[in-house]
Amino acid sequence: MLCLRILLSAILWLVLPLSTVAFADFSGQVISILDGDTIEVLHNNHPERIRLSGIDCPEKGQAYGKRAKQAASELVFAKEVTLQTHGKDKYGRTIADVLLPDGTNVNHALVKDGWCWWYRKYAPGDTVLEGLEKEAREAKKGLWVDPAPIPPWVYRKARRGQSLDLSDMVPLDSETESSGTSRGPPMLGAVQPDSSHDSISSPFPIIGNRRSHIYHRPDCPNYSQVALHNRVAFNSAAEAEAAGYRVAGNCP
Repeated sequence: MLCLRILLSAILWLVLPLSTVAFADFSGQVISILDGDTIEVLHNNHPERIRLSGIDCPEKGQAYGKRAKQAASELVFAKEVTLQTHGKDKYGRTIADVLLPDGTNVNHALVKDGWCWWYRKYAPGDTVLEGLEKEAREAKKGLWVDPAPIPPWVYRKARRGQSLDLSDMVPLDSETESSGTSRGPPMLGAVQPDSSHDSISSPFPIIGNRRSHIYHRPDCPNYSQVALHNRVAFNSAAEAEAAGYRVAGNCP
């Protein structure tokens, strides 16, 4: 029995430090900016990919994607940062809060300045991010100058051809319920076409430009860039084409 206890103690002594080190906080220089919420930091002389925790920024090819990447670059590129780590995601990236030497939380700063969203799905109880996004939205900072910004998680699903579920719509619906108005999904501020349709069945409809007669799907880069007074909403691409609209040339 004594030998067994000694053996177990030895195993724990070996295993516990390894598990602690695996997700330990560390510091390093930022050597690459992949997009608004993903960077690479030099760690033990090797680049380590970091996914900023609790936020989701516009994707490459999406409206404000380049600006979000630029904002992240201006904050951290070539700087020494401290990573407060929270494990790994399914892609093997280290999930972390990124801190500057002056104590600035980069995750918070990107949301505060309006370039990224609070990622509700993975940080549902983060009241700080929730408050920062609300303030940015009300002040129309960054991407919130757009009356109908598309959440990155919706954009990704649209590009993959995946159907949306209720959880994708809940955030803005629940936040605007008390005000009685909505600046974002599901209505997108679009003008209803002159047809027999009284409502839009899709939460993220096809958006047409009544001036150019070009339409945009949710996965198109300029989906939310059509001027509000020119917007026409359709339930499907087929409906838009039947009305004489053609798909935008920069849609994938």
